Amino acid sequence: MKEPGSFGLLGCSRKDESQCLGKVSLLDGVPLALPVHRARKLWFISSTLRLMTMKHLSSRVALLLSALLCQLSSAADSPVPPGQTQALSPEESAAKMVLPTDCRVELVACEPDVIDPVAMSFGADGRLWVIEFSDYPEVAAFPGPISSRISVLTDPEGDGRYGNARVFAKDLLLATGLMPWKDGLIVTANGEVIFLADTNGDGTADRREVWFRGFSADQEQQMCNAPTLGPDNKIYIASGLRKGSVMPGESNPWGLDPKSEPVKVSGMDFRFDPHTGSYEVISGVSQFGQSFDDWGNRFTCTNRHPCQHVFLTEDEIKSTPWLRVSRVEYDVSPAAEKSRVYPLTEAWTTSNLHANQFTAACGVTIFRGNGLPSAYQGNSFACEPTANLIHRDAIKPYGATFTALPGEQGKEFLASKDAWFRPVGLSHGPDGALYVCDMYRAVIEHPDFMPDELKTRPDLLYGTDKGRLWRITTATAKPKTSAPVVALQTLPTPELVKLLQYPNHWHRETAHRLLLERRDPAAAEFLRAQVQDVQSGPAASIALSLLDDLKTLTTEDAIHGLRHPHALRDALNLGQRHFSQKPAWKQAVVGCFAMENGRPVWTQSQDPQALFHLLTSTRWSDWSDAASANDPRPGILELAKELSNRDEPGQKEALVIHFHDDLALLCTSLTKSVVDAPSDSHLPESLEFYTLTLGRRNQPTEVAAVLQALFAQPVQHKPAFHCTTAALSGLLAGLPGGRTSVQQQLAALNDQSKAHQVQFLDAVVKELQVKAVGSTTPSRSVAVLALLETDRALPVLRQLIQGSDINLAVEAVRVTRMLPGDATSKLLVELLPTATPQLRRELLNGLTASPSGTRELLTEVEAGRIALLELDAGQRKAIMATPDPALRARADKLLKTPPAEDRVNVLASYQPTLSMKADARHGREIFSKNCAACHRIGGVGINIGPDISDSRTKTPDFLLTNILDPNRAIDSNYFSFTVVDANGRVFTGVITAETSNALTLAQAGGQSVTIAREEIDELKNNGQSLMPVGFERSISPQEMADLVSYIKNWRYLDNAAQ
Repeated sequence: MKEPGSFGLLGCSRKDESQCLGKVSLLDGVPLALPVHRARKLWFISSTLRLMTMKHLSSRVALLLSALLCQLSSAADSPVPPGQTQALSPEESAAKMVLPTDCRVELVACEPDVIDPVAMSFGADGRLWVIEFSDYPEVAAFPGPISSRISVLTDPEGDGRYGNARVFAKDLLLATGLMPWKDGLIVTANGEVIFLADTNGDGTADRREVWFRGFSADQEQQMCNAPTLGPDNKIYIASGLRKGSVMPGESNPWGLDPKSEPVKVSGMDFRFDPHTGSYEVISGVSQFGQSFDDWGNRFTCTNRHPCQHVFLTEDEIKSTPWLRVSRVEYDVSPAAEKSRVYPLTEAWTTSNLHANQFTAACGVTIFRGNGLPSAYQGNSFACEPTANLIHRDAIKPYGATFTALPGEQGKEFLASKDAWFRPVGLSHGPDGALYVCDMYRAVIEHPDFMPDELKTRPDLLYGTDKGRLWRITTATAKPKTSAPVVALQTLPTPELVKLLQYPNHWHRETAHRLLLERRDPAAAEFLRAQVQDVQSGPAASIALSLLDDLKTLTTEDAIHGLRHPHALRDALNLGQRHFSQKPAWKQAVVGCFAMENGRPVWTQSQDPQALFHLLTSTRWSDWSDAASANDPRPGILELAKELSNRDEPGQKEALVIHFHDDLALLCTSLTKSVVDAPSDSHLPESLEFYTLTLGRRNQPTEVAAVLQALFAQPVQHKPAFHCTTAALSGLLAGLPGGRTSVQQQLAALNDQSKAHQVQFLDAVVKELQVKAVGSTTPSRSVAVLALLETDRALPVLRQLIQGSDINLAVEAVRVTRMLPGDATSKLLVELLPTATPQLRRELLNGLTASPSGTRELLTEVEAGRIALLELDAGQRKAIMATPDPALRARADKLLKTPPAEDRVNVLASYQPTLSMKADARHGREIFSKNCAACHRIGGVGINIGPDISDSRTKTPDFLLTNILDPNRAIDSNYFSFTVVDANGRVFTGVITAETSNALTLAQAGGQSVTIAREEIDELKNNGQSLMPVGFERSISPQEMADLVSYIKNWRYLDNAAQ
């Protein structure tokens, strides 16, 4: 018998669980037969309880306990603590959902038929396959054996309610996604892509092949998932954000060497050809879920980013190595701190700063079904399980990508008042509806991201015997009656091809998959007819891809695709790959730029990114042999000018890819049009991007051509002035030699151009020397000062650094770093005492960038004029990376300086408080009295100091150290400053905002004062936290214990946390 109060697990297999009986012995060995319902597990308690004076429980009491345990087994694994919302029945949960009046939600399936569903897919026969992620959040969280599984459900009555669940595959580890393929399923599980099939017809998978392995499996919330058939016939895998080295599995069906060189998926996703096994990484990365639209655009999501569009492919990036982009995805929906959600539950976040924002976005889906009102077509949907809602955005084209408009104003598409509703995945169904995987848990969080005190909470596993699938459809849809789905796999090939035009995405995608599986040569003529039918819509694109897979794609097919309203991008991709040297194809592509009915032919495409793909699929050099009458180059140059005047994402990148080796031609062409640029033109920004990219090519003749074009005429007009400074700024940043390279090229100009260049630099200096430098002056003008000699540049830079425009000051510091000589370091040190936080960081960065600067900086630290704690980790690392051994030794000694002895003693004396019994509620009173003047937690206090409400990973010892020794480590944003204004008034606080003409000081207690820069007589960084040393004198040790407990546990007081 187990120890008093211990727990045990009554387990049984899914196959015969309805007949299982568990036996428990209570006290005197009386056996109790407990029927185990279809819940996945039942906990029992064995105890040596004594009832009042009775030596043993009577059999009657034992029978009553037996009945009680039976009831508990069907409700939840454990008693729900006070304040925790009870699990609701499916009917009760549905009644708690709020969604638009033109939609309704219906239950599809629930426990015991589905448990912990995270992914689902309808097979061609209408059966419903479901991933049950029962080992979430981690296997270690469960006291007994646990695993994921795949179940298949049917709808025998045709009424839309699925049941008769049968386990297809069990004992899977961390299964996350599935996709039907041929006679089985492609599944992502535990960092692998596997294939499961039933070969003997018993309904259970008996064939298991590992197709790919090596995805990261060290974090359950960030594993590979969402196998999805792409429009190019490849299977796409979301990598889950984690790094990994992916290679073929031992049992892959293509005969690929399992020891092949792995591909790295860090920051990228993955795709493979299901027929050949060829595989590669792809640009873009998704955490959980991915989706395509009807044009073939791929959309991804991560916790804080509900909908991103991958607008640049890996092939496009590789083709132009000098093009460097920071991101290949564009946030279609507002993300991170810009996002906004409207929950109906009292959701809490680990930080005050993330309240009512996306923190767990997943399951992004572009809706392509026909079961919702037409206004929802093409909308993006994303789940936010921590807030119990599903968000919708209407998306519209924006440059090479999309932007979003909220689907609902001030509310969500679907929000539930049931705090256990946990939508995690979305899917299309055979009826055109939107389907929802509801994991239905009390807690939907991984222990790795929880405070230590939460990791063993029992409610972490509440709901692990539950799960729901929901259908969202139009409110006017008639309830389903007996209308079973036609088994699409039984249809002949011509009928499947027709389904490519079906209005519901599930039919189109399933027909696509079945045709890809069959590879029926007879399909070619029917597919070709789809390409030639201008009314065929998305079917034409899929038809081209399938013709390519059948190896029957012809030049004529690709040319037809160019003229099809829906197939231009796929025709370009395939035509350029197979027929780029064929005259007929070349002529057809040239024809896309020709004018027809007063507009370019490419505008006849309905593809919102038609021009982007036309530019990235072709090169300027492709047109060198075009007949003069058909030469598209004049038109492309006009397009380039138009696009460069706009500020639209992806367009500049498209032009760089298109002009490729002829990028200098684009730059010189644009310099000739600067006088005509409109007042709101973005041409300067575009030119800076182009010349920066050109600089990376590091071709002297190209740089010389651009400089000659810039100074062929006097730079007299304001647009020309801004464009010239932008172009030079780009070259300075892009050329490996930077300042030296540009100066050498300028020295080689002809005399007339040199004269124009000298006049231009004089004009730059004159403009920047104007006393009242306005914030409208582009900071790139400052960069041009790097082309001057040091002794001429430094006085101007000093004036800018001490001036009123913070943006110009920061840029001036960066330019100063580029200049040779010790005088630059001395200037940076001289300006440190009166610098505000943003500027001070730049000054310190500037000093650590060179040996002379590092030497000056160490001298200041040794003299006590700069506090050691001002140096952040990056600056310390830069100091230790200096090539001078003597400086490194000097720095090493300084950086190891121990904290003040009195603080060490105080910390040691207060260590016992960490083991005291603490009262967090009393700690709230201590916080309100002593800390709320500068910090805010749970609605109490004011945010002046750092956000301390996020205590997930902060230990009590860490908090105690920061309370008692506040100056040991300070974020440079929170140094205390003292300002004396022109009237002699003194203000002390934290600088919370800086503009070109003022700064704002937040003072303890919540008061803020904004002071004009011209009114500041003295500004001093105090080098310390606003929080005073000696806090221990204000509170007792017991109060300190209570305070630390409150900071750690505030979110769990008064039922604030679920």
